[in-house]
Amino acid sequence: MHTVLLKGQGLTIERPARSAGTAIGIIACGLALALAIALLVRGLGWPTSWPAFAAYVGAGVMVVVASAFAFWTWACITMRYTVGPGGVTIRWGPIRHQIPITRIEAITAGRMEQNPRVQGIGWMGYHVGRGRAGNFTDVLFFSTHRSAKDIVYVSTADTAYAISPRDPARFAAEIQRFYQAAVGSGDVADGEPTVERDIVAGHPIWSDRTAQAIAFLAVLVNVVLWGYIFANYPHLSNQITIEFPPIGSITTLHARADIFKIPFAATAILATNMLASLLFQPRERAATYLLLTGSVFFQAAFLVAAVVAIVNA
Repeated sequence: MHTVLLKGQGLTIERPARSAGTAIGIIACGLALALAIALLVRGLGWPTSWPAFAAYVGAGVMVVVASAFAFWTWACITMRYTVGPGGVTIRWGPIRHQIPITRIEAITAGRMEQNPRVQGIGWMGYHVGRGRAGNFTDVLFFSTHRSAKDIVYVSTADTAYAISPRDPARFAAEIQRFYQAAVGSGDVADGEPTVERDIVAGHPIWSDRTAQAIAFLAVLVNVVLWGYIFANYPHLSNQITIEFPPIGSITTLHARADIFKIPFAATAILATNMLASLLFQPRERAATYLLLTGSVFFQAAFLVAAVVAIVNA
């Protein structure tokens, strides 16, 4: 039975077919994680050098890729469509799209000649993002379709929502039934389509391109700093002098492994500033920009310190 009716609440909940999309997501996540582990093990077997650094960076990138696929797969598993007197609710992971019943202008079955195209997350059995299909020029896809015939387009004045209930005809009939019941009783929810996000997905960092760009620059400079240390470490003597410009003219004799105090200190400051910026952004965006810009400055200062320390070592 495809549809679950919650009798006490007057809701119909439809879960799309998710086996193909979930399986591919799990496989992709597993492969990325396996590659990350392989690169990490490989890097640990090498002496401190540029190849070891490249292996560590590759492992970090693969962990990020694995995390992305894990999130997308979880969102696929949680995808569902709810129909009630108020309208249609589409859940995808931490996001819910609410479409009031009065804003639904048409329910259209998908056809092969519409050739749906999606820009966003997409693999066989899983499609999320904006796109177009036939005469629909602005479509939000939340579907697990494997064929254009699996899609149902729920249209409003501005946007069409592409979904993939297991039984498209039955799902369309459920929308019609709730619409007629709501109109007949006069209890019709009005308003525009809305988007609800949980506390993490609703954080302003996801929509603040300026903050993202500054944060990315700070992280990039930090990675360059680590790469510079790793690349030059094999050429250092066992005992070196470290001149550290950011904190004054201090020159002392150290074991060469102490050179890593520079990138470790830079990374600690970066992490602290990043966390503080995330806490400040919902209330004071200017403070966020100040913290992130300070992160870039400190990373650049520590990079200069590393260059001076290695040149004078």
